[in-house]
Amino acid sequence: MMKNLSLIGAATLAAIACACSTSNSIHEHSNTHFSKADSLTDAYLVLSDSVLQSWNRIVGNEMDKSRALGEIINDLDAASLLTDEIRESLQIRMEQLEKIRFTQESIGDPQTVQDYDVAFQAIVDDLGRLTKDDANSMFKYLKENSLLNRVSYDSLANAFNDFVQKNRGMLKEINTNSELETKPLFSKY
Repeated sequence: MMKNLSLIGAATLAAIACACSTSNSIHEHSNTHFSKADSLTDAYLVLSDSVLQSWNRIVGNEMDKSRALGEIINDLDAASLLTDEIRESLQIRMEQLEKIRFTQESIGDPQTVQDYDVAFQAIVDDLGRLTKDDANSMFKYLKENSLLNRVSYDSLANAFNDFVQKNRGMLKEINTNSELETKPLFSKY
């Protein structure tokens, strides 16, 4: 009887040890899964915020370019160097420039970006002819900054897109509210 009690005790201890081991294994697996989910979520948020900040720099730069054009037009008008016809033409073109400015969604169509850039450059060229100055040199910094911002945006958006594509399944499991669409790029890689 004592021997049976010892076997039952040993079996019970073995079952408890096995249950504890299984419980720890499940707990470790759940912590690993949870940690990976947290890590993916953090990486997603960092990449998403970086793309948004980069886009905001692009928008700010484009607004600076438009503001600079507007200031030159106003200065020329204040100096009475513009005829009514030229002033009205420039104002209409500036309004059109604002209307055709690309958006984060429309940059996927290179023609949209090109149309905007051509319209901007045409106004710069006309202002150069009116002032008999090199208008391109006045906008050189803003244009170079615009190009750098677009390259930076594309790099970040490309990293975001790669991350989303590689981790889409896990990200959908973690948060069904996350926007898992890839971002359009200025240029195709």
